[in-house]
Amino acid sequence: MQNRRKKTRRMKRIRSFLLVGLPVILIGGMGYFSLKGLSSANESAASGRFYNNSSYKDNDSVGGKKGSSAKGDTPVSAEGEKEITSNDNVKLDTTPDSLTVLVNKELRLPSDYIPEDLVMPNVDFSFSYNDEKKLLRKTAADALEELFDGAAQEGLSLKGVSGYRSYKRQYEIFTNNVKTRGMEHTLKYSAIPGYSEHQTGLAIDISTKSVNYRIDASFADTKEYEWLKDNAHLYGYIIRYPEDKTKVTGFSFEPWHIRYVGKALAKYLYENNMCLEEYYKFEPSEDYTQCINYDNLEDYGINPDDVKVPTKAPVRISTSTPTPTPTPTPSLTPTPTKEPSATPTPSAEPTKKPGKGKPTITATPTPTAKVTQTPEATPTEETTPTPDPTEENSDPGDGASGTNEATP
Repeated sequence: MQNRRKKTRRMKRIRSFLLVGLPVILIGGMGYFSLKGLSSANESAASGRFYNNSSYKDNDSVGGKKGSSAKGDTPVSAEGEKEITSNDNVKLDTTPDSLTVLVNKELRLPSDYIPEDLVMPNVDFSFSYNDEKKLLRKTAADALEELFDGAAQEGLSLKGVSGYRSYKRQYEIFTNNVKTRGMEHTLKYSAIPGYSEHQTGLAIDISTKSVNYRIDASFADTKEYEWLKDNAHLYGYIIRYPEDKTKVTGFSFEPWHIRYVGKALAKYLYENNMCLEEYYKFEPSEDYTQCINYDNLEDYGINPDDVKVPTKAPVRISTSTPTPTPTPTPSLTPTPTKEPSATPTPSAEPTKKPGKGKPTITATPTPTAKVTQTPEATPTEETTPTPDPTEENSDPGDGASGTNEATP
């Protein structure tokens, strides 16, 4: 009887647990997994806004140091990069340290961002002095060496012109270009500081001897460019601003500007005739040409005083040949004429000698008048006028002809 009662109590406890405890456990578990999923979603969304991140690194980001920018099971190349077959599920990559980061007129880098692995590639440059623009990130530098070697094997000669560029240097270039060339021209070729690919350490401008190492449209007419546009992807590089993508990239055609993105992505972009914006399906929120103007410079960290053109006094240019003024011949110095000495006049009052006799009259001579000499006249010389110099335009760039670093 007692055992039966114990069994009855045990069954009641089990029923109570099933009716009360089990639902509590189920509800708690569901809440836990819901909160975890929400937290993961928030972290994923925040990673895209890199300019607010406290850390610039994300090894698991799209196109990060793991070398993959596409999801799913895809074959792995000999270089360790996964082959990209589609961009359907690609996330926008905005992590500064990522090799496939997208930087353009709307996606910026932090002003204090400096890549940690900058090195000097073992390639020829168009200048001999040491400068930050000789630097690239290690991976991009190694690939550039291979690219230059590949061009040399075809009898072509390439030289680096401008690689890494700090935020400070880009600020100087942009404001100087606005002062000397105007806002409209500058926005076609020069990036706003913080919005330049050069700051990533993954982009470099290159040129060749046949165009005197200029970075302008003339490079597109060289054999080096013809080889580059068909072979750069084999080394992980792309022509970043193609001729037929200006409306998408926001920049004019720049055949000299190449960007490292890794061999897998470079191959996919080349085979599908895409630029980075198209790969990420990036749509600008406004017209690129209207994103910045003289009225909103401060919104982009630009001091309006730094783009003001200094006021210059007008320079007069003489077009006539000046008539030489004859030099006057000095007149001869006249010889002074002596005036005759005056005859002494006897003194009116006699001087008495002591003693007897008549007084002796002593004549007091009058002093001879001095001749005043007229000083010699010195001729006055007139200065021959010199024609005003002609004002020459100065190079708005870094001092080298054709190397104005206007490129983004």
